[in-house]
Amino acid sequence: MSIVAATPVAERVPDTGLTLRQYYVMVGLGAFVTTIAQPGVIGRLPLRLVLKDELHFNAQALAAFMLITTFAWNVKPIAGILSDAFPLFGTRRRHYMLVGAGLAALCWFFTGIVPRHYWPLVLTTFGANAFMVIASTVMGGLMVEAGQKYSLSGRITSIRQAVQSIVSVGNGVLGGYLAAVAFGWTVGIATGLLVVLVVVTFFMLTERPQASRRHEVLRDAGQQIRTLVRSRPLWAAGIFLALVYISPGFTTPLLYLQADTLKFSMPYIGLMETIEGLTGLGGALVYALVCRRFNLRQLLVAAIAANGVFTLSYLGYGAGTAPAIHGLGGFVTTCSELALMDLAVRATPTGCESLGFSLMMSARNFALQGSDVIGSWLLDTHGWSFPQLVWLNAGTTALVLVFIPLLPRLLMLHRDGETIIAPGAAPAAPVTQTS
Repeated sequence: MSIVAATPVAERVPDTGLTLRQYYVMVGLGAFVTTIAQPGVIGRLPLRLVLKDELHFNAQALAAFMLITTFAWNVKPIAGILSDAFPLFGTRRRHYMLVGAGLAALCWFFTGIVPRHYWPLVLTTFGANAFMVIASTVMGGLMVEAGQKYSLSGRITSIRQAVQSIVSVGNGVLGGYLAAVAFGWTVGIATGLLVVLVVVTFFMLTERPQASRRHEVLRDAGQQIRTLVRSRPLWAAGIFLALVYISPGFTTPLLYLQADTLKFSMPYIGLMETIEGLTGLGGALVYALVCRRFNLRQLLVAAIAANGVFTLSYLGYGAGTAPAIHGLGGFVTTCSELALMDLAVRATPTGCESLGFSLMMSARNFALQGSDVIGSWLLDTHGWSFPQLVWLNAGTTALVLVFIPLLPRLLMLHRDGETIIAPGAAPAAPVTQTS
């Protein structure tokens, strides 16, 4: 039997000429800017307030606006394939980042100066999201490169996760206060952050030119797509995720309830989001502990049931109960989200990790935005009340429980850290570890 030596990871990674310090700076700054500067993050409350109060959008129109303008995030895998396979001006990361962040900054700037009408705002906001998808994809590519080249995937991904957690906690208060002042402040901050990313990229991301196309990336992508199409676990998990997230939502109707009926100030609404972010961090910690004690089927049943029951707490939503509801919501929603992401990770076929998972996340994001459109449509077109939307969301969420037994047993019946053994396969031989 001949033994073929595997090619070291570092040799398979294209030689970009970047140092570890350059990777750290670009991943950290890139993760921060491409997260917080999104129109749906720093602009979530300020932009929605402009649409609601100045353009007099109802909930249905506002939800549809957000669905359209954030659509580019649903096709993020395409940006990844382009960046990997087709160098831009001789580089795979540097010029894609410069173009993405630079044009996103320009679109944000135009968002502040175009006439306050539907189509100008749709085009500029869509453009800001689309070009930020490119910048975000480049940041992800740099993160993978650094992890493979220097064998520190855990440390480099922890930087990204820490930055995004900080943004999730701080953005609520920041967005709330920005919504209470002129919209130009939001435009200026978002544009300024993206300009900083462009400047730092210009001086820091000194990538070595690679003019040739990488045809193997396209071949790999085609093979991965064929594998994904044939994967029954992936389809089962994907359909299940769609059923969970498409439940008619009330995110936009809740904003109208907070602002118009309960007369919450924008800073106070933002504070509720920050409370959710803080308790969500606690939910992530708890899930990391319990996923080692219970299998995924138990976790999914508990998470979805808890989510359905918790949703009913919005029937008593008011000035006195809002902080407690949002606090509990951050915890429960995060635990539910992590259980669903756990399912998505397990269902993604080996060898298709990035593309498979990103496709499921794209479907998840589109279904989530669509659920808000459905709930807002029921509110505005059919006259449903907010309590009726709460009952509908809770009921449809609980209904998903009946589909859990249909998920592949191989994905469901083991705990985190346990080895998955396919039916009929021999157990793996024990591995002797050396220090």
